[in-house]
Amino acid sequence: MGENIILKDFSVSFQTSQGEVKAVRGVNTVFESGKVTGMIGESGSGKSVLGLGILKLLAANARISGQCYYGDEEISAYTEKQMTSFRGLKIGLIPQNPAESLDPVIRIKKQLIEAVTTHDRSRKKEAEDRYCLLMKRFGFKDPESIGRKYSFQLSGGMNQRIISVLGLMCSPGWMLADEPTKGLDAILRKQVYGVLREVLKRDTESMIVITHDIILARRLCDNILVLYQGEVLEQGSAELVLESPLHPYTTGLIASLPSHGMVPIPFPMAERSGRPGCVFYPRCPYGTERCGSEKPCDYTVPDGRKVRCFRYAQS
Repeated sequence: MGENIILKDFSVSFQTSQGEVKAVRGVNTVFESGKVTGMIGESGSGKSVLGLGILKLLAANARISGQCYYGDEEISAYTEKQMTSFRGLKIGLIPQNPAESLDPVIRIKKQLIEAVTTHDRSRKKEAEDRYCLLMKRFGFKDPESIGRKYSFQLSGGMNQRIISVLGLMCSPGWMLADEPTKGLDAILRKQVYGVLREVLKRDTESMIVITHDIILARRLCDNILVLYQGEVLEQGSAELVLESPLHPYTTGLIASLPSHGMVPIPFPMAERSGRPGCVFYPRCPYGTERCGSEKPCDYTVPDGRKVRCFRYAQS
């Protein structure tokens, strides 16, 4: 069994000309080795910032507080040199934006091979073999022909699959996939579902998936974290969270899916502006005076889930 990723009071803020922006607030969770954990939530909920914060791949104005452990190692205390050696080997990344992740002036194959040889130059032959294997798994029948091309010569869907291969080149124990099906049509999404399942069996032990794709979360994930304005409002097994949601926000997310009637959550998400209380209070159909003035903690319910809502305070 591999190492768990453990977050303790993990927060991320950004220093801007308008002041401090708190993007992730006091997250406490364990990403279990050997399992797939999905992070879901509306745009701007902090999913990608949390994921990239684990790998310390944020902008220079980001400030991280709290701790992130990989097993017994506090990787949040690593220097950039240590993180450079750690990324790719221990935790791989499938980034969200292919256009920003692939170098337009370097051929595809060279970029993917360098993902391995940067860590160990002696592994070039192994890297070439793995390149061919993974490219074929991701639907490229002629890896050598694709490898001679540049990213701007390929479609968005093809580049999305290329960066998926890139994240897997070093056979990391963990994979962080940031919106792996974004921009893909139904056929390619189905193909990526299958490939990610195969990757879990053959190439990596554990995965964190950041996604808007609830179908992907249902098919792939063992556990789910639901984020809203940088806070985890519900966490637990994927089956329980997605089929029997407890937090009003999770219920709203599920109800807004086309298959559930596409009922929107009332009122748009707004900035907190220093307001106390529950972050979801302005949109919550069950909000009370206490919710508006006092911040709920994580309450554990009998089925093992944690829910940040006063409705479960006596559970």
